[in-house]
Amino acid sequence: MKMIKTTLLVSAMIFSASGLAMDKSAAGAVAGAAIGAATGKSVKSTVGGAVVGAGTGAMLKSGDKGKAARKGGAVGAVVGAGAAAVAGKNVLKGAAVGAGAGGMIGEVTH
Repeated sequence: MKMIKTTLLVSAMIFSASGLAMDKSAAGAVAGAAIGAATGKSVKSTVGGAVVGAGTGAMLKSGDKGKAARKGGAVGAVVGAGAAAVAGKNVLKGAAVGAGAGGMIGEVTH
């Protein structure tokens, strides 16, 4: 049953996203959410994948927005790793999610 739900979710994302002209952040979010849904155990995995994907897409942009996103991603990675270490969670996962969130914040605030 879980496999069917995951397949339907991924298929819906692919078909809905294929007709849209998206920037790198949106495309990264869709791809990250699809990967998180396919490999994860819950909605939390899907959301985490979307955050990491959107942040990665933002950091891959060129120009001032990309530079701001990369700076935000670096700060977010440090904060995420520190928060994960304090909470006793996986430090690498905390750094990845922190970098994604920081990249999105850096892009938006620029």
